[in-house]
Amino acid sequence: MHTNDFQVMSVNGRPQTNHGMQDTVDVPQRGNRVIRTRFLDYPGRTVIHRHILNHEDLGMMSVLQIDK
Repeated sequence: MHTNDFQVMSVNGRPQTNHGMQDTVDVPQRGNRVIRTRFLDYPGRTVIHRHILNHEDLGMMSVLQIDK
């Protein structure tokens, strides 16, 4: 997400103790991460996506609608 920094809360179900703010994150293969963010400054639409073109072509992008 390029509009709001976030905190990584868990990786593959394991809680994370370093809650520093980030704007990008690696996701393990076949894994997951839980993140926490606040949408305060950017109402409207933004994207969340992967920076690997063939993944973007296969639908690994989403549009977020942020309402205040």
